Amino acid sequence: MLTSFAQLEKLAKEKESVKLALVAGYDGESLGAVMQAKKDDIAEPILVGVEKKIREIAKQEGIDISKAQILDSPLGEEAMTACQLVHDGGAGALMKGKVSSSAILKALLDKRFDLRGSGLISHIILLENPNYHKFFLISDAGFVIAPTLSDKVGIVKNAVGAMHKLGVHRPKVAMIAAVEVVNYEHMPATVDAAIISQMARRGQLGECEVDGPFAFDNAISKESAKIKGINSPVAGDADIIILPNIETGNVLYKSLMFLSNTKSAGVVVGSKVPVVLLSRADNEECKFYSIALASVCS
Repeated sequence: MLTSFAQLEKLAKEKESVKLALVAGYDGESLGAVMQAKKDDIAEPILVGVEKKIREIAKQEGIDISKAQILDSPLGEEAMTACQLVHDGGAGALMKGKVSSSAILKALLDKRFDLRGSGLISHIILLENPNYHKFFLISDAGFVIAPTLSDKVGIVKNAVGAMHKLGVHRPKVAMIAAVEVVNYEHMPATVDAAIISQMARRGQLGECEVDGPFAFDNAISKESAKIKGINSPVAGDADIIILPNIETGNVLYKSLMFLSNTKSAGVVVGSKVPVVLLSRADNEECKFYSIALASVCS
């Protein structure tokens, strides 16, 4: 069982380096992260964008990109160029640089490139927090805005698949709501949680253990679950936290990042190749670990 990003990095190094297309590599943190991944044999970066601009930024930031391939692309067309590269077999993963998330996702979903995959596309964030005894993953905090019941099933399947690749063979999934009981009149998220939990018990979601609804404290604290009389193997030991909507996910993720010394890595999954998709506020370390996660998920 992985418990730290150091272990994730080791796992990524054991795999063959993934060819990673950095879309619009016009910022030092993204360039630094991909070149560190190159140095550690985790990724083979392909810098997609205006070559002159990429070289200028690298020079300003003191980053040696001499060992990276550069694919020259007109300004504003970097995402399309990168997705064409993946479609043609020239790369096995994508990474957002200094470009909008909407531009990346528009290109990813363009039918010409056939990168969508057969199911839902969602976003996962892997977290290492000093107050929790192992890695845990939250979803969806960055892609699916207001997930339906069907969407939540897809989000669970994608998160479980990622955990399997990380070596967690039967991940424990906590379905989060505001309360721990089903309130069918006023809280639809509790009903969704109960339905998905039952689906998992009947083997419809693969190798995983799902329970809920949980309030967040019950999912990560055995003591809290005990006080509230919750008897569940998932309570206090969740590997995966499924949030009811993107606002909840966004607030939880940023609270953990900025207030509790949490390390993170974020990747879009469910498409045919993983996509490193992060906030502009995320630092180089976060971007490096996200590349490692994408490598393991590829």
